[in-house]
Amino acid sequence: MFIRVPKEVTKLAQAFKKNGERLYLVGGFIRNQLLGVDDSENLDIDVCSSCLPEKVIKIATENGFTANYLNKEMGVVEIEKNLRVEHATFRQEKYAFSGVHLPENVEFIKDLNLDAERRDFRCNAIYYDILEEEIVDPLDGVGNIKKKIIQTTRRPEDVFRDDGERIIRMVRLASTLGFDVEKRTYEAAKSNIAKLGSISKNRIKEEFSQIVLADTEYKFLPGKKYAHARGVQMLADLGALKIVLPALDAIYRSGLQDDRNKPLFDHVINVFAFSSPEVRLSALLHDAGKARAKLQYGNFNGEEEFSEIIIEKNLGVDGLGFSKKIVERVKKVVLGVNFNKSGLEIAKNVKHFIAENHEEIELIISLKNAIALDKSNRRHGSYSAKVLNKTYEKMKKNNTPFTLSELNLKGDVLIKNIPSLKVNKTGEILSKLLYKCIDRPYINIESNLLEIAKRMVSRRKKYYLE
Repeated sequence: MFIRVPKEVTKLAQAFKKNGERLYLVGGFIRNQLLGVDDSENLDIDVCSSCLPEKVIKIATENGFTANYLNKEMGVVEIEKNLRVEHATFRQEKYAFSGVHLPENVEFIKDLNLDAERRDFRCNAIYYDILEEEIVDPLDGVGNIKKKIIQTTRRPEDVFRDDGERIIRMVRLASTLGFDVEKRTYEAAKSNIAKLGSISKNRIKEEFSQIVLADTEYKFLPGKKYAHARGVQMLADLGALKIVLPALDAIYRSGLQDDRNKPLFDHVINVFAFSSPEVRLSALLHDAGKARAKLQYGNFNGEEEFSEIIIEKNLGVDGLGFSKKIVERVKKVVLGVNFNKSGLEIAKNVKHFIAENHEEIELIISLKNAIALDKSNRRHGSYSAKVLNKTYEKMKKNNTPFTLSELNLKGDVLIKNIPSLKVNKTGEILSKLLYKCIDRPYINIESNLLEIAKRMVSRRKKYYLE
């Protein structure tokens, strides 16, 4: 069984051989080649050997590579020359207490078989002897790949008890690769789900983010349609959402029905499945405020207030730790999706809503369409979304200014042409002019705007002038 090896890695293996060491490829690089992943997508290259880290650095640097410790205690060295690889010395691990990601004790060893057993899943424990050009597969990882299953390298109870992150990694691999999880492995993950709570939110966010985009990776693989929805559903069934995204877990466990008397969680998952990647976090939380209001008050009063709080708590610094920019965007999209549900709002209000939300308007339209697709099977989108999109396109065509920077009158020109104007009133006047331009974009000419501003000031001289 032949694996394509980058020439730089082959040169590194030759350097190792000259020093009495044997270098192996290992992990996802081999797994992905066996699955048929294109080399352009298969860029995460891991190598390993029994060579101690200090000697790895010496061999690499003496042969024209740069090498630095990535994690000295774990025996991981970063090696670069045109491409980047990570070398890990064969090791055994001992964990101080269950669930933590990092072991208490690491022992460097010579035995490849023992190194394989300390890894997470069999499909990741396949080795390739680079110079001998042969697969070394002590745990039948190749067989797991052929069967398309995720199975732990040893007793699954021990694997997950040692490192809780392996549970969410299992879900990520199953969804991105289109694999099933072996029954005992799945049951052990479920019974050890509390161990996931010992893992840092940042590591959980990294894995969860890949699950959210699972269908976009390795698109050619079978079973990838709605892979992201399958991944989140698996997190729910395992009980992992209470750690990853508590607001969605609350909907899953609540038994709430939507307005069609169907499970609200099923609706959320369907909307998430139909959503484009850019709007998926919003899709997962678009009914979280509604669910909280219903559970707390028996109705949907306060839905918007709840939504903002829940999104901040689940995605912000106290939750998964997404950037403030992402959190605020999700808030705007979730709140915006409720605007003009009937599609009967007057044109002026639609225009001003678009202007206020112009940076997120395409995401709001996208989410509205995903909701409509689930609720009404409207493959051409919701009427409300059509109204927004048609108005938005018309506004762009008419060069409607959405921000003050697009207004053809600047503050310094305004001050220069209106003597004694209070400087602190400049922004207020420009904002009012922008408001007028949203309704009548053709007035966005400097001379027109100056004339309107002068009339505005003349009506309230005491307010605007020194």
